Amino acid sequence: MNDISIRKATVEDVAVIHSLLMQLEETLGATSKVDRQVEDLRKYGFSEAPCFEALIAWSGVEAVGLVLYFREFSSWKGSPGIYVQDLYVSPDMRGTGLGAKLMQAMYEHTRQWDATYCKLTVHADNEVAIPFYEHLGFQPVENEHVLILEDL
Repeated sequence: MNDISIRKATVEDVAVIHSLLMQLEETLGATSKVDRQVEDLRKYGFSEAPCFEALIAWSGVEAVGLVLYFREFSSWKGSPGIYVQDLYVSPDMRGTGLGAKLMQAMYEHTRQWDATYCKLTVHADNEVAIPFYEHLGFQPVENEHVLILEDL
């Protein structure tokens, strides 16, 4: 783990981000649901008003992990938060603490947001991720149910 570096993704990293997301989607068996292209990441992540930010973990020149996140706001709390859209660690790096290290790096990177919470959604059948997030202190929100409206 000592040779791992984590840095903020730049526009030059869009192909790497796309590749890591595809690996995540393969792990989840969700590649048939993906419409995203590399250019979508460039447009929405590296424009004047980016919709997301990302940190990439590197082992030498190999990308081995990713956290993709964005700012959100809770009207109930009256404060900003962080929403983790995707966290991915390559299979050979799982169990090394890299996932927790990526999350900690994200917290440090977003400190200027004054975030008071971090929120994410886990696939209900992801039996590996749920205990991982619980170990980090995440708790289920009993009074919320995730809904989505497609094709706006």
